[in-house]
Amino acid sequence: MRGKQLSVKFLVVGALVLGALAWAVPAMAGEKGARVVPPGFLIDKDAFSVAGPQSDPAGSSAFSKLSLRLYGGYNYMMAGDVNEGADYYFELVEAYAAQSSGTVTGGYKPLHGGYNFGADLIYQITPLLGVGVGAGFMRSSADSLATYTREEFTVDIVSEAMLSAIPLRLGLFLDVPMGGKLSLTANAGAAYYLNLKFKGTQGLDFADGSWSRMGVEGAERSGADIGFHGGLGLEYKISPKLGVFVEAVGRYAKLKNFAAVTGTYENSDGDRDTTSGKLYLYTQSFGAYEISGFEISDTPPPPEVNVREPKFDLGGFSLQAGFRVRF
Repeated sequence: MRGKQLSVKFLVVGALVLGALAWAVPAMAGEKGARVVPPGFLIDKDAFSVAGPQSDPAGSSAFSKLSLRLYGGYNYMMAGDVNEGADYYFELVEAYAAQSSGTVTGGYKPLHGGYNFGADLIYQITPLLGVGVGAGFMRSSADSLATYTREEFTVDIVSEAMLSAIPLRLGLFLDVPMGGKLSLTANAGAAYYLNLKFKGTQGLDFADGSWSRMGVEGAERSGADIGFHGGLGLEYKISPKLGVFVEAVGRYAKLKNFAAVTGTYENSDGDRDTTSGKLYLYTQSFGAYEISGFEISDTPPPPEVNVREPKFDLGGFSLQAGFRVRF
């Protein structure tokens, strides 16, 4: 249900952006018929034109062709399959506790929140509409801890997960004056997600001091990692060349599995093992519960097994602020 709600939000953002673009076209067409005051002249109530100096040498129709936006803020990723695979032991002990076999304190914290920052270089086609290219960095991570106790047996379950990428963006930017120094801003476009990285670790820390760790790391990509985005915001112009803005941006970026990942296992006895292969997400029944986890294999699973390749969902939203410099 939560995923559907976010999808609806993205559709609303897209509709608002398209509506704003549709409004801007006739508005700009209307401007063509207006009489433009020649540079170097002022209009008063007593004469059609009187020679005199202008405060803006470029004239009333001049505007900055280039601008640079710098921003940063909060980032939220869906990361559905990442969380499904990273919470295996947490689901297992919760199933035990539900069957009155021990107790659990704490639990799995899903990977969602993080940060992002970046820059956009924009070329103004008209005073209202521009086209821009940009790059940024986004990262989300989460650490989890739970303690399972059964009679004299106690174990701490730990988990760490991280997902990051560098989006390279191409898009349209719209600025709609609202009066005074305030403008409504909108943007929409596509992004290529470069250098997608995933790291996940699950571990068991026992009361006697022994421990074990299992980790997976993916960075090898194949295919095109393409996503789409749209945003709405407000900009306040401190001066003709400098403005500050806030905006909300929605993303759709459900990326395919890694070409290969590396898995590691080690424990307090000094044992260590490394493997590589394809990452799979499997689901198994445990009484009335279904438990999911990651598995690494160099051969595809048989079709009758409840296993599939995970997707790495960077879709979500960002709440960000920054400033814009016009040249």
